[in-house]
Amino acid sequence: MSMTAIGKKNMVVAPLYFILTLGLGMFLMQKGQAGVSGWAESTTHKLLAGAHVHGSLEALVNVVFGYLLCRFGKNSELLARIASWLLLVGMLHSGGAYLAGLGITGAKLLAPLGAVSLIGGIVCMVPVLAKADLG
Repeated sequence: MSMTAIGKKNMVVAPLYFILTLGLGMFLMQKGQAGVSGWAESTTHKLLAGAHVHGSLEALVNVVFGYLLCRFGKNSELLARIASWLLLVGMLHSGGAYLAGLGITGAKLLAPLGAVSLIGGIVCMVPVLAKADLG
């Protein structure tokens, strides 16, 4: 059972981001319970709600794929490294919405970059896992 350090950064960074998205969810719940007029229809609410949902999923994807890269990335080391970085950059998909919801309006331009990066990272996982020694 050979392991490599590729993917470890995904397994370290992603839980921290997951904690941020969970905190965002608690904030959204509090705002919703406060009954602020117009909050549910606001652009800020929509950006932050999207960041909460997508960010949680992107964090979990990074943890799972990070583990798979650590466990099975040795036979395709270069592609595994590329996948690892693309998956991390993929968190900009929700991160851009998160920052835009906090008032950094230009940050929403990061979301498409993150989405493409996330897709690229997942696509890179296919040959990495196909070449892996799963025995």
